[in-house]
Amino acid sequence: MKATLVMKFKLENGKSSTISITSPKEDLTGAEVTAAANEMVTKQAFMVGGSPLAALEQAFIRTVEETELP
Repeated sequence: MKATLVMKFKLENGKSSTISITSPKEDLTGAEVTAAANEMVTKQAFMVGGSPLAALEQAFIRTVEETELP
């Protein structure tokens, strides 16, 4: 199964943006994700269309199972 950490942020301009990270560590906790997201917001690490991240709205792990066809 392939895993992706998905973090949805509200931007300062009122819009939303998603940051996805492939292959997150298996024992990742919500507290670790929240701490990292808060640091990204505080340091204005990402700008989307000229607007910085304002707050984390949602974070989750998406898992996808791939089955090769014979």
